[in-house]
Amino acid sequence: MRIVKIDGIKGLITAAFTVACLFAGFVIFPGYAAMHLWNKYLATAYMFPVLNLFQGVLLWGIVVISYCILSKKGFAMSFKETPELSEEELDNIIKSATLNPRVHIIKRVMQQPDTKPETEQSYISSPISTGKSTAAETKEEEKISDVK
Repeated sequence: MRIVKIDGIKGLITAAFTVACLFAGFVIFPGYAAMHLWNKYLATAYMFPVLNLFQGVLLWGIVVISYCILSKKGFAMSFKETPELSEEELDNIIKSATLNPRVHIIKRVMQQPDTKPETEQSYISSPISTGKSTAAETKEEEKISDVK
């Protein structure tokens, strides 16, 4: 699959210009040439009706499609999509992505800072508060507030 990325107004203008040039170069100009050739040779010599530009483009389309149908080589361009994954291949990709979840757990644990479980932190003596205040601490805070 080919992906074309268009960014902003400048990208849209560039894409529109490219499409217009391709359309003019591969459709309008050959149709214009077919119209002039038809009008110059067939309309004057054999009294055929005169064509306008739209009819010249249709004539060009008829010529190209007839050539593609009648030639054994076929059309020179081919449009292919990338092959889609079978169910088996998709399952293999998913299995490889989720392969050994213990590895992911180990990586996550190694990336986290070292912390002890909450039950073990209550026995650690530290001047920094862990967010939990014990009953003894609250009693001491009450006594200090009474003194003030």
